[in-house]
Amino acid sequence: MAIWLNHPRYARIRDELISRLRSEKYRFRRLDHVVFLCGGRASSRRDNLRDYLVKFHKGLSIFYAEAVWTEIVKAKATASALEIEKYLASLADVVMVVVESPGTFAELGAFSLSNELRRKLLIILDSSFESTEESFIKTGPVRWVDQDSAFAPTVYAPFSKILEAASAIDERLSRLPKPKTAYIHDLGDSPKHLVFFLADPVSVVSPATVPLLHYYMTNIVKSDMTEKDVATLVGVAVAMKLVYPHTIPDHQMPRTYYIGHRAQILSRPFHHRRFDLPTLRASHLAVLQSIEEAKDVIRTIGTDAEVAT
Repeated sequence: MAIWLNHPRYARIRDELISRLRSEKYRFRRLDHVVFLCGGRASSRRDNLRDYLVKFHKGLSIFYAEAVWTEIVKAKATASALEIEKYLASLADVVMVVVESPGTFAELGAFSLSNELRRKLLIILDSSFESTEESFIKTGPVRWVDQDSAFAPTVYAPFSKILEAASAIDERLSRLPKPKTAYIHDLGDSPKHLVFFLADPVSVVSPATVPLLHYYMTNIVKSDMTEKDVATLVGVAVAMKLVYPHTIPDHQMPRTYYIGHRAQILSRPFHHRRFDLPTLRASHLAVLQSIEEAKDVIRTIGTDAEVAT
Protein backbone atom coordinates (compact mmCIF):
# COMPACT_ATOMS: atom_id res chain seq x y z
CA MET A 1 0.00 0.00 0.00
CA ALA A 2 1.22 3.54 -0.72
CA ILE A 3 2.63 4.65 2.59
CA TRP A 4 0.90 8.03 2.40
CA LEU A 5 -2.63 6.52 2.42
CA ASN A 6 -3.05 7.14 6.17
CA HIS A 7 -0.95 10.31 6.36
CA PRO A 8 -2.95 13.02 8.22
CA ARG A 9 -2.64 15.43 5.29
CA TYR A 10 -3.83 12.81 2.85
CA ALA A 11 -6.68 11.33 4.91
CA ARG A 12 -8.93 14.37 4.52
CA ILE A 13 -8.77 14.49 0.73
CA ARG A 14 -8.92 10.68 0.53
CA ASP A 15 -12.18 10.60 2.49
CA GLU A 16 -13.60 13.52 0.51
CA LEU A 17 -13.00 11.70 -2.78
CA ILE A 18 -14.60 8.51 -1.46
CA SER A 19 -17.65 10.49 -0.32
CA ARG A 20 -18.00 12.19 -3.69
CA LEU A 21 -17.63 9.00 -5.74
CA ARG A 22 -19.93 6.82 -3.64
CA SER A 23 -23.46 6.76 -5.03
CA GLU A 24 -26.74 4.84 -4.99
CA LYS A 25 -26.84 5.05 -8.78
CA TYR A 26 -24.06 5.68 -11.31
CA ARG A 27 -24.74 7.34 -14.64
CA PHE A 28 -22.24 6.47 -17.36
CA ARG A 29 -21.70 8.20 -20.65
CA ARG A 30 -21.82 6.17 -23.84
CA LEU A 31 -18.97 3.69 -23.53
CA ASP A 32 -17.00 1.93 -26.23
CA HIS A 33 -17.87 -1.66 -26.99
CA VAL A 34 -15.29 -3.96 -25.38
CA VAL A 35 -13.75 -6.75 -27.46
CA PHE A 36 -11.83 -9.57 -25.75
CA LEU A 37 -9.66 -10.88 -28.59
CA CYS A 38 -8.30 -14.39 -28.02
CA GLY A 39 -5.67 -16.16 -30.10
CA GLY A 40 -2.39 -17.98 -29.82
CA ARG A 41 0.40 -16.28 -27.89
CA ALA A 42 2.36 -13.92 -30.17
CA SER A 43 -0.16 -14.67 -32.93
CA SER A 44 0.37 -12.62 -36.09
CA ARG A 45 -3.20 -13.52 -37.14
CA ARG A 46 -4.63 -11.99 -33.98
CA ASP A 47 -2.40 -8.92 -34.33
CA ASN A 48 -3.47 -8.43 -37.96
CA LEU A 49 -7.10 -8.70 -36.95
CA ARG A 50 -6.62 -6.23 -34.09
CA ASP A 51 -4.91 -3.73 -36.41
CA TYR A 52 -7.79 -4.04 -38.86
CA LEU A 53 -10.38 -3.46 -36.13
CA VAL A 54 -8.53 -0.44 -34.75
CA LYS A 55 -8.32 1.11 -38.22
CA PHE A 56 -11.84 0.44 -39.49
CA HIS A 57 -14.02 0.09 -36.39
CA LYS A 58 -14.05 3.17 -34.19
CA GLY A 59 -15.59 2.88 -30.77
CA LEU A 60 -14.05 -0.48 -29.87
CA SER A 61 -11.82 -1.09 -26.84
CA ILE A 62 -9.80 -4.21 -27.67
CA PHE A 63 -7.67 -6.17 -25.23
CA TYR A 64 -5.67 -9.40 -24.94
CA ALA A 65 -5.53 -11.59 -21.83
CA GLU A 66 -1.71 -11.50 -21.72
CA ALA A 67 -1.60 -7.80 -20.85
CA VAL A 68 -3.94 -8.42 -17.94
CA TRP A 69 -1.82 -11.31 -16.64
CA THR A 70 1.27 -9.10 -16.65
CA GLU A 71 -0.29 -6.73 -14.12
CA ILE A 72 -1.73 -9.56 -12.01
CA VAL A 73 1.75 -11.10 -11.72
CA LYS A 74 3.21 -7.72 -10.67
CA ALA A 75 0.59 -7.50 -7.92
CA LYS A 76 1.39 -11.07 -6.82
CA ALA A 77 -2.31 -11.92 -7.01
CA THR A 78 -3.12 -15.59 -7.49
CA ALA A 79 -5.89 -17.01 -9.66
CA SER A 80 -6.33 -19.77 -12.20
CA ALA A 81 -6.05 -18.95 -15.88
CA LEU A 82 -9.55 -20.22 -16.57
CA GLU A 83 -11.03 -18.22 -13.70
CA ILE A 84 -9.45 -15.01 -14.98
CA GLU A 85 -10.34 -15.63 -18.62
CA LYS A 86 -13.99 -16.31 -17.78
CA TYR A 87 -14.04 -13.03 -15.86
CA LEU A 88 -12.47 -11.17 -18.78
CA ALA A 89 -15.04 -12.65 -21.11
CA SER A 90 -17.85 -11.58 -18.78
CA LEU A 91 -16.91 -7.90 -19.03
CA ALA A 92 -16.64 -7.91 -22.83
CA ASP A 93 -19.42 -7.19 -25.31
CA VAL A 94 -17.82 -9.55 -27.84
CA VAL A 95 -15.49 -12.47 -27.21
CA MET A 96 -13.66 -13.04 -30.50
CA VAL A 97 -11.70 -16.31 -30.60
CA VAL A 98 -9.21 -17.07 -33.36
CA VAL A 99 -9.14 -20.84 -32.83
CA GLU A 100 -5.56 -21.59 -33.81
CA SER A 101 -3.75 -23.29 -30.91
CA PRO A 102 -4.35 -25.85 -28.13
CA GLY A 103 -5.00 -23.00 -25.72
CA THR A 104 -7.64 -21.40 -27.92
CA PHE A 105 -9.38 -24.74 -28.51
CA ALA A 106 -9.56 -25.07 -24.72
CA GLU A 107 -10.88 -21.50 -24.40
CA LEU A 108 -13.59 -22.19 -26.94
CA GLY A 109 -14.67 -25.31 -25.10
CA ALA A 110 -14.71 -23.57 -21.71
CA PHE A 111 -16.51 -20.45 -22.94
CA SER A 112 -19.14 -22.50 -24.78
CA LEU A 113 -20.20 -24.09 -21.47
CA SER A 114 -21.42 -20.74 -20.12
CA ASN A 115 -24.90 -19.58 -21.13
CA GLU A 116 -23.83 -15.95 -20.75
CA LEU A 117 -20.61 -16.27 -22.74
CA ARG A 118 -22.06 -18.35 -25.58
CA ARG A 119 -24.20 -15.39 -26.57
CA LYS A 120 -21.09 -13.22 -26.93
CA LEU A 121 -18.82 -15.58 -28.86
CA LEU A 122 -17.60 -14.77 -32.35
CA ILE A 123 -15.64 -17.80 -33.51
CA ILE A 124 -13.06 -17.68 -36.31
CA LEU A 125 -11.93 -21.07 -37.61
CA ASP A 126 -9.57 -22.07 -40.39
CA SER A 127 -11.31 -22.87 -43.67
CA SER A 128 -10.08 -26.46 -43.43
CA PHE A 129 -12.68 -27.10 -40.70
CA GLU A 130 -15.60 -25.99 -42.86
CA SER A 131 -15.77 -29.21 -44.88
CA THR A 132 -15.16 -31.49 -41.89
CA GLU A 133 -18.72 -32.52 -41.16
CA GLU A 134 -18.26 -34.81 -38.16
CA SER A 135 -15.35 -33.27 -36.31
CA PHE A 136 -15.79 -32.84 -32.56
CA ILE A 137 -15.10 -29.11 -32.81
CA LYS A 138 -17.99 -28.65 -35.26
CA THR A 139 -20.51 -31.00 -33.68
CA GLY A 140 -19.62 -29.88 -30.14
CA PRO A 141 -18.87 -26.29 -29.11
CA VAL A 142 -19.23 -24.72 -32.60
CA ARG A 143 -22.73 -26.10 -33.12
CA TRP A 144 -23.73 -25.02 -29.61
CA VAL A 145 -22.39 -21.50 -30.07
CA ASP A 146 -23.97 -21.18 -33.53
CA GLN A 147 -27.36 -21.92 -31.95
CA ASP A 148 -27.08 -19.26 -29.24
CA SER A 149 -24.57 -16.54 -30.18
CA ALA A 150 -25.66 -13.08 -31.29
CA PHE A 151 -22.67 -13.22 -33.66
CA ALA A 152 -23.34 -16.61 -35.27
CA PRO A 153 -22.59 -18.35 -37.47
CA THR A 154 -18.92 -19.20 -37.14
CA VAL A 155 -16.60 -17.34 -39.51
CA TYR A 156 -14.35 -19.54 -41.64
CA ALA A 157 -11.21 -18.04 -43.17
CA PRO A 158 -7.90 -19.23 -44.58
CA PHE A 159 -5.54 -18.58 -41.68
CA SER A 160 -2.73 -17.71 -44.08
CA LYS A 161 -4.90 -14.73 -45.15
CA ILE A 162 -7.18 -14.14 -42.20
CA LEU A 163 -8.31 -10.71 -43.36
CA GLU A 164 -10.23 -12.39 -46.15
CA ALA A 165 -12.82 -12.77 -43.40
CA ALA A 166 -12.99 -9.00 -42.85
CA SER A 167 -16.39 -8.51 -44.49
CA ALA A 168 -17.92 -11.38 -42.48
CA ILE A 169 -16.48 -9.95 -39.25
CA ASP A 170 -17.77 -6.48 -40.20
CA GLU A 171 -21.27 -7.89 -40.58
CA ARG A 172 -21.13 -9.62 -37.19
CA LEU A 173 -19.93 -6.47 -35.43
CA SER A 174 -22.66 -4.40 -37.09
CA ARG A 175 -25.09 -6.28 -34.82
CA LEU A 176 -23.74 -4.56 -31.72
CA PRO A 177 -26.32 -2.14 -30.33
CA LYS A 178 -25.55 1.57 -30.45
CA PRO A 179 -23.89 2.72 -27.20
CA LYS A 180 -26.20 4.58 -24.84
CA THR A 181 -26.12 6.23 -21.46
CA ALA A 182 -26.38 3.64 -18.70
CA TYR A 183 -27.64 3.83 -15.11
CA ILE A 184 -25.97 1.29 -12.82
CA HIS A 185 -27.09 0.72 -9.22
CA ASP A 186 -24.51 -1.94 -8.30
CA LEU A 187 -21.18 -1.71 -10.10
CA GLY A 188 -20.28 -5.12 -8.70
CA ASP A 189 -22.90 -6.59 -11.03
CA SER A 190 -21.44 -4.95 -14.14
CA PRO A 191 -17.74 -5.79 -14.68
CA LYS A 192 -17.57 -3.64 -17.82
CA HIS A 193 -18.78 -0.48 -16.07
CA LEU A 194 -16.60 -1.26 -13.06
CA VAL A 195 -13.38 -1.25 -15.11
CA PHE A 196 -14.31 2.05 -16.79
CA PHE A 197 -15.27 3.47 -13.40
CA LEU A 198 -11.82 2.58 -12.02
CA ALA A 199 -10.18 4.90 -14.53
CA ASP A 200 -11.84 7.96 -13.01
CA PRO A 201 -10.40 7.71 -9.46
CA VAL A 202 -7.01 6.60 -10.85
CA SER A 203 -6.89 9.84 -12.83
CA VAL A 204 -7.34 11.73 -9.54
CA VAL A 205 -5.22 9.73 -7.07
CA SER A 206 -2.28 8.59 -9.23
CA PRO A 207 0.45 7.53 -8.74
CA ALA A 208 -1.43 4.62 -7.17
CA THR A 209 -0.53 1.07 -6.18
CA VAL A 210 -2.93 -1.89 -6.35
CA PRO A 211 -3.32 -1.91 -2.52
CA LEU A 212 -4.13 1.81 -2.52
CA LEU A 213 -6.72 1.29 -5.27
CA HIS A 214 -8.08 -1.67 -3.32
CA TYR A 215 -8.72 0.68 -0.39
CA TYR A 216 -10.57 3.14 -2.61
CA MET A 217 -12.62 0.56 -4.48
CA THR A 218 -13.73 -1.33 -1.37
CA ASN A 219 -14.80 1.92 0.29
CA ILE A 220 -16.54 3.32 -2.77
CA VAL A 221 -18.04 0.32 -4.51
CA LYS A 222 -17.89 -3.05 -2.81
CA SER A 223 -16.56 -3.95 0.62
CA ASP A 224 -15.84 -7.60 -0.19
CA MET A 225 -13.71 -6.90 -3.27
CA THR A 226 -10.34 -8.65 -2.83
CA GLU A 227 -6.93 -7.31 -3.79
CA LYS A 228 -6.85 -9.98 -6.51
CA ASP A 229 -10.12 -8.58 -7.91
CA VAL A 230 -8.65 -5.10 -8.02
CA ALA A 231 -5.42 -6.37 -9.62
CA THR A 232 -7.52 -7.95 -12.36
CA LEU A 233 -9.48 -4.74 -12.87
CA VAL A 234 -6.25 -2.75 -13.08
CA GLY A 235 -4.84 -5.26 -15.55
CA VAL A 236 -7.86 -4.86 -17.82
CA ALA A 237 -7.65 -1.07 -17.53
CA VAL A 238 -3.98 -1.23 -18.56
CA ALA A 239 -4.77 -3.57 -21.46
CA MET A 240 -7.48 -1.13 -22.63
CA LYS A 241 -5.11 1.83 -22.22
CA LEU A 242 -7.32 3.48 -19.62
CA VAL A 243 -4.43 3.62 -17.11
CA TYR A 244 -0.67 3.23 -17.47
CA PRO A 245 1.81 1.25 -15.35
CA HIS A 246 5.18 2.55 -14.22
CA THR A 247 7.54 0.26 -12.32
CA ILE A 248 10.26 1.65 -10.07
CA PRO A 249 13.21 -0.75 -9.90
CA ASP A 250 14.23 -1.86 -6.45
CA HIS A 251 16.88 -4.42 -5.51
CA GLN A 252 14.46 -6.01 -3.03
CA MET A 253 11.05 -5.66 -4.71
CA PRO A 254 10.10 -3.51 -7.75
CA ARG A 255 7.12 -1.26 -7.09
CA THR A 256 4.48 -0.62 -9.76
CA TYR A 257 2.40 2.56 -9.73
CA TYR A 258 -0.53 3.32 -12.01
CA ILE A 259 -1.02 6.66 -13.68
CA GLY A 260 -4.24 8.16 -15.01
CA HIS A 261 -4.51 9.62 -18.49
CA ARG A 262 -5.30 13.22 -17.61
CA ALA A 263 -6.04 14.46 -21.12
CA GLN A 264 -8.52 11.69 -21.95
CA ILE A 265 -10.26 11.09 -18.63
CA LEU A 266 -10.11 14.13 -16.38
CA SER A 267 -11.68 16.29 -19.07
CA ARG A 268 -14.29 13.65 -19.95
CA PRO A 269 -14.91 11.20 -17.09
CA PHE A 270 -16.66 7.94 -17.79
CA HIS A 271 -19.36 8.43 -15.19
CA HIS A 272 -21.27 11.66 -14.63
CA ARG A 273 -21.22 13.34 -11.24
CA ARG A 274 -21.65 16.97 -10.30
CA PHE A 275 -18.06 17.73 -9.48
CA ASP A 276 -14.94 18.69 -11.36
CA LEU A 277 -12.30 15.94 -11.65
CA PRO A 278 -9.53 18.34 -12.81
CA THR A 279 -10.04 20.44 -9.67
CA LEU A 280 -10.00 17.33 -7.48
CA ARG A 281 -6.81 16.19 -9.22
CA ALA A 282 -5.12 19.54 -8.63
CA SER A 283 -6.03 19.48 -4.93
CA HIS A 284 -4.93 15.87 -4.61
CA LEU A 285 -1.59 16.50 -6.32
CA ALA A 286 -0.94 19.51 -4.10
CA VAL A 287 -1.33 17.33 -1.02
CA LEU A 288 0.91 14.61 -2.47
CA GLN A 289 3.60 17.18 -3.18
CA SER A 290 3.56 18.13 0.50
CA ILE A 291 4.26 14.53 1.63
CA GLU A 292 7.91 13.61 1.21
CA GLU A 293 7.35 9.91 0.37
CA ALA A 294 4.76 10.72 -2.32
CA LYS A 295 6.90 13.56 -3.62
CA ASP A 296 9.81 11.14 -4.10
CA VAL A 297 7.63 8.82 -6.20
CA ILE A 298 6.33 11.69 -8.32
CA ARG A 299 9.88 12.96 -8.79
CA THR A 300 10.93 9.50 -10.00
CA ILE A 301 8.10 8.72 -12.41
CA GLY A 302 6.81 12.19 -13.33
CA THR A 303 3.21 13.36 -13.40
CA ASP A 304 0.34 11.86 -15.34
CA ALA A 305 0.86 14.39 -18.14
CA GLU A 306 4.42 13.13 -18.65
CA VAL A 307 3.84 9.39 -18.35
CA ALA A 308 0.46 8.82 -19.99
CA THR A 309 1.29 9.45 -23.62
